Amino acid sequence: MNSLAITGIGAVTPVGLSAVASAAAFRASISRLTSLQAGPEQGPEGAVPPRRGGRVPLEWFDGGPKDEKWPGHERFEVPLPPPEHLLIENGVERLVRLAVPAAVESVQCALGRSVPPSNWGLFLGLGREEEAGAGQRLVGAIVSVLGGFRPALAEVVAEGRAAGLAALSRAASAITDGKIAGAIVGGVDSLVRPSVYERLESDGIIRGPANERGVFPGEAAAFCILEQQPVRSMAMASLAATATGQEPTFGTENPNQAQGLSVVLRAIRSEATLSHLPLFICDLNGDRYRALEWGLAYTRVFGNLDEKPDAATSGDFWHPADCIGDCGAASGLVDFIWAVEALRKKYAIVNQVLVWGASDGGLRAAALLASQN
Repeated sequence: MNSLAITGIGAVTPVGLSAVASAAAFRASISRLTSLQAGPEQGPEGAVPPRRGGRVPLEWFDGGPKDEKWPGHERFEVPLPPPEHLLIENGVERLVRLAVPAAVESVQCALGRSVPPSNWGLFLGLGREEEAGAGQRLVGAIVSVLGGFRPALAEVVAEGRAAGLAALSRAASAITDGKIAGAIVGGVDSLVRPSVYERLESDGIIRGPANERGVFPGEAAAFCILEQQPVRSMAMASLAATATGQEPTFGTENPNQAQGLSVVLRAIRSEATLSHLPLFICDLNGDRYRALEWGLAYTRVFGNLDEKPDAATSGDFWHPADCIGDCGAASGLVDFIWAVEALRKKYAIVNQVLVWGASDGGLRAAALLASQN
């Protein structure tokens, strides 16, 4: 694959309402894992353990939290209703509210306006459990806010954490094949929506008093602009290689020995002819088995590569889940925009960053970014 230009990025995360702010917060290790309960809850055995996770403060797009007055509640000892901004809605509407500002930011970053060329495509990564029609609803919402933009090609990959990187790979192939001249690529997910949280909790995935090895859920949206020939701006970084694959043990009783992730990472190494260890940014979220998968794949694929001399980050791996929790299908593009910023602002130190993702299903995907100078 010939290198493609990354000309714009956009994001909303629990630690920032723009791509630049989010990446700066990741760099500073700023964490925002807060209470997700919009008021006291009682169960059959008393108080329900508090829910915690990474919530995007979307209320700031509407002027900030409202100062709600409830006269008489204290006098009559009536519990105050929860603040409206803490209520997290179920369904695709939450994803729309996350995705739209991030998509607009990425386009404006690349073009200085919010109307993309008609020969661009739109590619989205979503979770595996989204309701039918969620992808179409999101595409429609993004198109409507971009001045009536009609994408020449639109694709949705609904396969979880690695979906955004798989969407990026599809967009890169479409540009290289001459089907489109550029692409808006994004990933969006919210694991803190009540119905999603409850499903994950019942599956034993959420961290809590009875499950210290679980993960904190989060939410985010992240987008980038990919072009072969930039329309107006200098490239922020280059996309040097992409790869996708499947873990063959998914859906079987055989143990995951990182075969799929190894194949994907080996394809990136081969195409990019890596001579030293890059910086890695990934969707590790605290889950022990995902860490074991990464350890196996890293040893197989990069075990004979050395760290780059005088490059402190060579071989390091960063993971935004430390700051915002597991943001599901948004993970790959959240990692990606951090990689772009780390290269652009030169705190990556090395000139190559490898981003990889592994879904709970079989999908595995990765991308290699390179600095412009």
